[in-house]
Amino acid sequence: MTVWNDAEYSQRLTHANWMANTAVLMYLNERATGDPARDWLSSWAHRWFAGSNLRVLVLGCGEGWLERAVAAWPFVAHIDAVDFAADAVARARESARGLDKIRYGVVDLNRDELPRDTYDVVVAHSVLHHVANLEHAYAQIEASMRPDATLVINEYIGPNRFQYGDDVLSIMNALLRCLPPELRGPYEVRTRPTVEEMIANDPTEAVRAEELLAFTEKHFEILARRNLGGTILQHLLFDIVQHFRFDNPRDRSIVELLCTIEAMLVDRGRIESDFVLLAARKKGSHATRAPRPLPPRPREAFQLDPDPLGLTSPARTAVAQRSEHVSRRADWKPVLRLLRQALASQQEARAPLFRESALLGIRERLLARGSDPWTHLLRRAPADPAIRALLETAATLASA
Repeated sequence: MTVWNDAEYSQRLTHANWMANTAVLMYLNERATGDPARDWLSSWAHRWFAGSNLRVLVLGCGEGWLERAVAAWPFVAHIDAVDFAADAVARARESARGLDKIRYGVVDLNRDELPRDTYDVVVAHSVLHHVANLEHAYAQIEASMRPDATLVINEYIGPNRFQYGDDVLSIMNALLRCLPPELRGPYEVRTRPTVEEMIANDPTEAVRAEELLAFTEKHFEILARRNLGGTILQHLLFDIVQHFRFDNPRDRSIVELLCTIEAMLVDRGRIESDFVLLAARKKGSHATRAPRPLPPRPREAFQLDPDPLGLTSPARTAVAQRSEHVSRRADWKPVLRLLRQALASQQEARAPLFRESALLGIRERLLARGSDPWTHLLRRAPADPAIRALLETAATLASA
């Protein structure tokens, strides 16, 4: 599955969905696998499918894209795919005609039972945060797994009913104010939905999401975790993500800057990661990761632009005075990524990826000798008002 030309993946994302943008998908890929061209399922989760002739359970199959992908793996013998939405299961069953490995069923994890001691791998994708009776669901999942089975979870674990804190709301609106009107749409400010609004829209949405990690740790031993982010982007990009065109270098760079700012805040512990990937095993199990090779990268991943740091001449003006909001402890990793993305916004066209030259990164650090990395970033940044506003906001957030 590629991120540039995957019609099946795109069909399940509505325009309102914050992930309905290739730049966002590449960001999530990189958070999951370390490579923007490799997705979480084929290039991370597949290694937790240990053994051969595996029996797999997919929870929350929706319209079936995940199990259809897994069915192509030669080490998988059978897949049971279930969801509580009967209409979605019917469409998935129709789409999987001819795939004898897959059997579908309608299952409500709040009350229904799963077969005991049956599965070698259980995959839960964006389903558990819709479950109110987590006690029942986790007991059933654990009982359905064989002794050395593995559990793969891709989930929202953020605040229940999207009741995120004022700090997240403040960051969200600071970034929203940076966006030009044509990308911001009708939103001058974001507001937190009330619990009553959430229940009226979908009574199952994030009903006990913030308890999922604790339930997983209670029933299983977590073997690996990837913090995907989404804490800011999920709400910021809702209903406006369709305005950002991936084939427009400026639009794409703005989305990339938003992603990098969120990643910086998550990695520094300033905000929690609302979405995670987890691999786990039953307590006392000996299950481990399989040494499976990675699939080939898509052809588009080898279409590279030169490092944007080398496309423009470094600024030769005097080092700017350090602003009060700039941290002396700032590190270079997010700064260099932000600078590359900002400079790439000036290109007439962009390839799917760009190179990141270690030598050019060293040059930037040498050019900035004696000044704060964030000061250097702002001195080198393009004059575009939206780009500069995002970088200035990033510098302020880095020092908070």
